Amino acid sequence: MNLPLILASIVFVGWGTGDLFTIVAARRIGANLTVFWVFFSSLILSLILMPFVPHNFQLITFPLLLLNIFLGILYVVGNVLVTEAFRLSSAPLVGIIIQSFPAVVLVLSALFFKDKITTSQAIYTIIIFTGIFLSSVDIRKLLTSQKLIDRGTSIALLAMVCLSIYFTFLRIPINAYGWFLPNFIGNACFPIIYFFLRARKEKFSFPTTIPVLVSVLMVGLLIKAGDFSLNWGLSIPGASSLVAPIAGASPILFVTLSALIFKDKVTKQQVFGILVTLIGIVLLTTLGQS
Repeated sequence: MNLPLILASIVFVGWGTGDLFTIVAARRIGANLTVFWVFFSSLILSLILMPFVPHNFQLITFPLLLLNIFLGILYVVGNVLVTEAFRLSSAPLVGIIIQSFPAVVLVLSALFFKDKITTSQAIYTIIIFTGIFLSSVDIRKLLTSQKLIDRGTSIALLAMVCLSIYFTFLRIPINAYGWFLPNFIGNACFPIIYFFLRARKEKFSFPTTIPVLVSVLMVGLLIKAGDFSLNWGLSIPGASSLVAPIAGASPILFVTLSALIFKDKVTKQQVFGILVTLIGIVLLTTLGQS
């Protein structure tokens, strides 16, 4: 049994299909309720897995806990924005923008942690940013001074920034007390969504219809299974060279399936931008790590 390959496959399928169910739920009950129940189901799954994952609460200091909570709130906000963008705009377009966050993390890590960026990483990052620009900005409207970016795309870009900051600085608590607790604490910040519901005067409710209930549970299961499998795989000596590239290719699965399932309209320029971004992501997460 090739455990690293199995774990990599779980990440590929989990990350590549999880947000398909997010879209289904968000377009029925809205972004806030969708994210609330997704995070709730993810927390339950984390609690079930906690006894089987190494962790040590004694390593958590008060300053690290505050940082972790701040990042967790940012993570929740980012996911609310992602889900709202999925509700408003084309699924493949929003998906590829969100999946581009590793390029931003790379740049932020170089700025704040002095991580070195190789020439190949710089080239692949430029490809990704070029693809994002082509996907997001309507060049024809740019030339005629019209509105360049629709609301859903703007929200997706903001969500990518939030998630990039989260994943960049989460390394601080991870280095202090391992990978499980920082993610668990971040997940546990989801009750703040209740205040978003109040602010928008949305009614809090349980997912009652079968499609929504199944979608929420599937998102929590698939995404969290991908998260755990990735961290487990990367902890196995010598397995990162197999796990990381396969995990990094998950946007291909999502973009393909979302285009086939939801049939959201995209312009020829956006299709080209999505392909350019996809190529950049795959290159960065495969060849860029060597």
